[in-house]
Amino acid sequence: MASFHVTITGQGYDAMADLVRAHHVHVLHKTVRDKGKQRYTVDAIVDDGAIRRLMAAGYEVTRNHDVDELGRERQKEVGQGDRYARR
Repeated sequence: MASFHVTITGQGYDAMADLVRAHHVHVLHKTVRDKGKQRYTVDAIVDDGAIRRLMAAGYEVTRNHDVDELGRERQKEVGQGDRYARR
């Protein structure tokens, strides 16, 4: 199952704390943003199932990108073999 970098928006501090306490979401470090009127956003890495559960619980979830696909693309940039063995 693919993993996604998402931005999660919720209403109130307790709802955002429930992301970790009740929904077991691994929130990315130092991504909390106060949007005013008791609305907060955080970034996290979650799968499709978690996205559906969070939306059903009333959170707004925006998919930023597929981290698995991005990882595969970046792996193509890495050299092959041991570059120090050729010396």
